[in-house]
Amino acid sequence: MTDRSTPLAVIQDYYDRVWHKAETEAVHDLFAEGYVNHAGARGTLKGPEGILTNYRNTKAAFEDGNFVVDMYVAEGTRVAAYYRMTGTHTGTFMGIPATGTQIDVPGIGIYEVRDGQIQESWVVRDTFVLLKQLGAAVTLPAE
Repeated sequence: MTDRSTPLAVIQDYYDRVWHKAETEAVHDLFAEGYVNHAGARGTLKGPEGILTNYRNTKAAFEDGNFVVDMYVAEGTRVAAYYRMTGTHTGTFMGIPATGTQIDVPGIGIYEVRDGQIQESWVVRDTFVLLKQLGAAVTLPAE
């Protein structure tokens, strides 16, 4: 059972159970049915099933994919997690076939936790860094 004593405990439990221990059944316990992730370029993820789809897609491309959380900041019902997504590129990701490359990509998630469940989130990872690590031809425009 998820520790629901504080919003921080819920988010720590999410990273531990889902990403570190691969307990995907915990997603339905941790995320509200009305959950919305404002994921930017990846589109909007809704409900526990949206999280599970994202989890499966990530694991298909990075079989040993994990999230190392370097910092949590909590205030009221909101928790921010500064993380590094790590793993080995073992499957196609954004059209890039598996390279076997080890990745280490920074990102941040801001979570709204109420009633012991994650209700909403805003998650951004540094996709530019990720694509460069995978050997994609990405450049910044000249200033």
